[in-house]
Amino acid sequence: MDLREQLQFLAEAAAAPLSGSAAEPAVAAVPLFDADADPETQRRRAELAERMHAYGARDAVLWVPPGARLPEDAEAAAARIAEAAAALDEGAVGEVAFPVKIGLRKTGADGSYMSVLGGLSQQWARFTNQVIGQFQLDSSPIHRLPRDPDAVTQLVDFLVLAANGLRAEGAETVLDAEDTWTLQRIDGLEEPFAVAASPAEAIDGRAVRRLLRRGLREAAAELDEAGAGPPRAAVLISVVAHYEGELASIALRGTDPSVLAGWDCILLAADGQARPLLGPSPPLEWPVAAAT
Repeated sequence: MDLREQLQFLAEAAAAPLSGSAAEPAVAAVPLFDADADPETQRRRAELAERMHAYGARDAVLWVPPGARLPEDAEAAAARIAEAAAALDEGAVGEVAFPVKIGLRKTGADGSYMSVLGGLSQQWARFTNQVIGQFQLDSSPIHRLPRDPDAVTQLVDFLVLAANGLRAEGAETVLDAEDTWTLQRIDGLEEPFAVAASPAEAIDGRAVRRLLRRGLREAAAELDEAGAGPPRAAVLISVVAHYEGELASIALRGTDPSVLAGWDCILLAADGQARPLLGPSPPLEWPVAAAT
């Protein structure tokens, strides 16, 4: 399957609970990122999927956070993914961690402050009054932190200790860390894949609004051409670091109602979760197990 076929499978899996008490809906996948990403992303995506299959992670979907580049070493990455997937029940969602290097530098002896770039940028205030001096932390290789807040706290504590171990102004060090991505197992999937945008693609509010409007119009036209009647469900598929940071619900509220007229339900699938944004709100059970 190519990525569009894979996203359609993902959309149908997310919308499956909608068919429990009503007619089977016609389901359309609407990616909120460029599904025809740059050639390098396509190459790495295909290579990683092939190696994941070889390692037995055949029902696994890897959700790659925005800005992240798919691993260059597909063999090592697939082995790591397969090990993480084997620890998950069928239909469950978990995480897989990839080793990265982050840089820390002491820029001054006064005060207690750390400026932070990258995935830990929202945690910068937690270093205040813990570090002795002024520091710069480059955590740009981290694109997504673990869901577990205790794991984030442990990382912050480790960095505080590392910072306070730098005595001289201008001293710097490189530290081991992890970039933690969402991993999902989906019942019935026989070919694994990664939901990944180009690392250069802007996943911001403006882009999401544009892709949402265009995607819904194109999906409605395709269903019209196929003669699909109601009910109809659109599944927006987004690339986000965490579901709580999704931009689709805000974009949807500002969308021309005529664009939404033909849809009975709109769901958002992102970061291994699916939730209704518009229309009936039955209890969704996808994934069937909570994140671990």
